[in-house]
Amino acid sequence: MPIYRDTPYVFTPDPENDNGPRIQALLKAGYRWLQINGTECPIGTTVLLNRDDNWPYSGQIIEPAPGIDKVTIDCSGVGRHPDQPSNPSYAAIDYQGNVRPASYLTAIAHVNTTQIFVGDSSQYTNGDWIVISDASTDFPNMPLPLDGPMEVRQVIFVLAGSLIINRVIKREHPLGAIVAKCTPIQNVYIRNLEFTGNATVGLHMHYAQQCVLENITSVDWRGRCMLLLDNGGENNLILDSYCTGTEAGVGPEQNAWGVVVEGQDSTKIVNSGGERCGNGAAMTYSIDTVFLNTRARLNTVNAAVTFASIRSGFLRPEIDSPLALDTYISDDSVDCYIVNPQPFS
Repeated sequence: MPIYRDTPYVFTPDPENDNGPRIQALLKAGYRWLQINGTECPIGTTVLLNRDDNWPYSGQIIEPAPGIDKVTIDCSGVGRHPDQPSNPSYAAIDYQGNVRPASYLTAIAHVNTTQIFVGDSSQYTNGDWIVISDASTDFPNMPLPLDGPMEVRQVIFVLAGSLIINRVIKREHPLGAIVAKCTPIQNVYIRNLEFTGNATVGLHMHYAQQCVLENITSVDWRGRCMLLLDNGGENNLILDSYCTGTEAGVGPEQNAWGVVVEGQDSTKIVNSGGERCGNGAAMTYSIDTVFLNTRARLNTVNAAVTFASIRSGFLRPEIDSPLALDTYISDDSVDCYIVNPQPFS
């Protein structure tokens, strides 16, 4: 079956009940072009962008039907983890990355190299995607990635004790860093969704590549983060997306983040940002990633580059009325920048 049929599947949501299971069933049935024919589409059960075997729905399109400018998604039914209110898996739309244990580095992985040395190369085959995680260095006790600096690469050749990867290393990785396997989700296009209510995240994707998220916004948003491109992403585009929070702050129950990217490589965030959040627009441990024409105001920090980011920053951000700081670059970030800030308009 081709990935796209001649016409999209037009789904009419129930404006009073949870549409998550129905949307999930449509994705599972193979519909890769889904149009929502209604302005209200509550989601109380997380829509996972993957099959039951965790294989991603790459190429997925989710958008309003013709004639509908925006679909409002109340994700209060998803809510938050009762003991961990910042747990991002409590999202309306989510992809986790299909991460599996494999091995670890037996030598430092140096910048500009394409060969890495691992404890057990038999765990990998040509074509595998891997994630090197600096924050996880206790294999086998902690064989999966932890939040922190990381890079994703594809194995192009397996040798005895080492792997040849598809692109050079951009940040040095320490001896013992785990080298897990993952499955990126690729070429997803989601547009014109408006999140409301309270869940940890509205739209959350790990290990995204060449994905476009356009015109993702919020109204009466009480969740922790509206839009989060999480660890291991590459070459993504966030366009014209803006979070309007209700309670700025960094507490677990507050609007901590508006539009935020973590662990991205060469991702662009254009004409996007937020207000009344802890961070309106922010990045953490990212490489060669740029926010262009950010708009952010009334946040604890309007625009932030943090946690060991490299060659990343903001060009021409429009920022105003911070509750604490307009801009911030952490001391452990390298060659990062905030260039030509402008007044908010």
